[in-house]
Amino acid sequence: MTDQQNENRVATCHWHPTVPTGLSCSQCSRAICTDCMVQVPVGIRCRECGRAQPLPTFDVRPANYARAIVVAAVIGVAGVVLTVLLALYVGGLAFVIMPLAVGYATAELVSRVVNLKRSRGLMYIAGGTVVLMVLVSLFLLDFRLLGLWGLLATVGGVLIAIARVRL
Repeated sequence: MTDQQNENRVATCHWHPTVPTGLSCSQCSRAICTDCMVQVPVGIRCRECGRAQPLPTFDVRPANYARAIVVAAVIGVAGVVLTVLLALYVGGLAFVIMPLAVGYATAELVSRVVNLKRSRGLMYIAGGTVVLMVLVSLFLLDFRLLGLWGLLATVGGVLIAIARVRL
């Protein structure tokens, strides 16, 4: 080729050969179009070089869910036992105190056991722990013990529990 032909030659996208472009990947130097480029802190990269990875906070793996479920189950069982014992002494006041306490304990321990990760699944696990603790406690005792304040405390406990692991 002559020098004039090299000057007139237009780069086309590596993945779309019909699209002319003046962009190239900052790592592999392939010609890329605007549809194929990925903006990264170090420049413009192609799809292969600039693979997007989830932030570690939101990258929750099945092992994390398993640990969260085990911790939530232990907290739930301990919450049921403490609620039943407390209800024998103070009656319905146990259903005002314990949902809030279990919500706080669930929020802290589930968040720590999964290394401060956050996801919708962890929200369901944490909130479900409080609800199941209250339902099992009511099943073992008397459903009339719940009352309006107990119901409000249960909602508060769920909100406290999901606050640490919500998105």
